[in-house]
Amino acid sequence: MKTSPTSWNRLVTAARLAPADQRDETAPHGFATRVSALAMSAGEPTFATLFARFSLRSLGVCGLLMVLGVTLNLSSVVNAFESDSSVTLNDPVAEWLNASS
Repeated sequence: MKTSPTSWNRLVTAARLAPADQRDETAPHGFATRVSALAMSAGEPTFATLFARFSLRSLGVCGLLMVLGVTLNLSSVVNAFESDSSVTLNDPVAEWLNASS
């Protein structure tokens, strides 16, 4: 592999010597009218297009609400487990068997 960038230097030199582009850069006549006519020809938005448009936004909002809910309730859940660690959960089957004997 060559260490000297001779190809790059030749390309840069040729680009500097090239004449400037003098072409017209404006949009053709009626371009804006055609674009707006195509946009309006799509008709009323259907349920599928609305669903596609808002599905990712709603997913983000739901994720944010989930993180917010976990954050707000985490301290109360941790405190409940720390304070009632010696209390066992009530088992309805075990209570029924104890009551019947």
